[in-house]
Formats: sequence, structure tokens, C-alpha cells
Amino acid sequence: MNRVRRAAIFDLDGTLIHSLPDLTVAVNKTLADWDRAALPDTEVGPMVGDGAGTLVTRAFNARGGLPGPDVGPYLQRFLDHYEPHATDLTKPWPGVIETLEYLRSKGLILAICTNKPTKATHDILSALGLDHFFAVVVGGDDAPALKPNPAHINAVLDRLGINHEDAVMVGDSINDVLAAKGAKVPVVVLSFGYSRVPPNELGADLVVDDFTMLKRVIAG
Repeated sequence: MNRVRRAAIFDLDGTLIHSLPDLTVAVNKTLADWDRAALPDTEVGPMVGDGAGTLVTRAFNARGGLPGPDVGPYLQRFLDHYEPHATDLTKPWPGVIETLEYLRSKGLILAICTNKPTKATHDILSALGLDHFFAVVVGGDDAPALKPNPAHINAVLDRLGINHEDAVMVGDSINDVLAAKGAKVPVVVLSFGYSRVPPNELGADLVVDDFTMLKRVIAG
């Protein structure tokens, strides 16, 4: 991590923002539409990170399984509940805005690589006043493949015009680590977030406990 980087690529949920409260509300409204019991956020958190369809499938599987063979209708109902209220309770983690401002001031190009749908991602960034920080945003429905496939990060690098050795990935999950390693990009993970695996066991190049530590780690 001692090389000077030109670009920093961020995951969204659990990395830049604490979105679990709004995700949990939407999950539980969707479950209730099919008379399923609600899930606590402690159960929803580890379900996040593999795309909205997988989140919905996991939520229903925790309550007896999908009502039908195709996740599509249940995913759409979840999005109908979630997208209009995606920032009711969602906030950036402490230190995020300060750190993004610092990295930009040091000349870094910033981007987002998230499995979240692109529209929801842009809406959230705009509502939270974060959109102007990012030169490129590649959501889950705008990528050739979802993380942990490295093609997702490679798509970001291509749009940035940056080589892998000039970038760093920041995330909170095994998907972020595997995608970064597959793309030959060093990866930093946060010790907080929504990982299903203890952060120190993810195999990242570095684990940080405070978002502001990224100022020193990435920009020196």
C-alpha cells in the first residue's frame, strides 16, 4: 500500500453508507406482503452485498422460501418499497465526507463499484450530497458481471482510463476482496460494515477501523 495511487474505487452499502435500516424496512414490507414474519436487521445485514435479487431471495429463504419459482416479482416489490425511501434513514458513515474531500484535494479520481442497482445508487448519492465526488459509478445492472467477479472492477477501471496498479479498492465484504484480487487491485476493508466473515479473515491488504484512516492509507 506504499505506492501512490491515482484512483480510489469504493463499494457503497456498508462502506460509504450505513444503509441497513432502510434496506431492512423494505425487506420486511416485502415479506409482509406475502404474510411472512419480519427479520431483525442483524439477520438482514449479512444478506446484503450480492445484489438486490439475492437479498430478496435470502430474506424469503429465511422465512420459508420464495412464494414462486422466479424472484422477479418479489424483487420488483422490494424495489417499489425501497427506492422511494432509500435515504429515509440511510447516512454516510462518520468521516466519509471529510475523507472524500481530502482524497479529491490530493488529486485522486474517485469511483463506485457496487452490486446495488444503478438507479438506486445514483438517487442515494444525490440525496446524501455525495454524487459530485465520483467520476464513475458502475452499479450492478450496469456491469458485465457482479462482484466478486473482477469484471465489475475492470469495467470501472476501463471507464476511468486507469491501470490496475494505479487504483485501490475500498470495501467491507468478501465480494470486494475477491473482485479486487481478481483485478489485481490492492484492497482495503473496513472493520465495520456488513461482512458475513470477520474482516480480519477476508484476506484484504489492510483493515481500517476508522474511515478517516483512508486519508493516510491512500493519499499519504
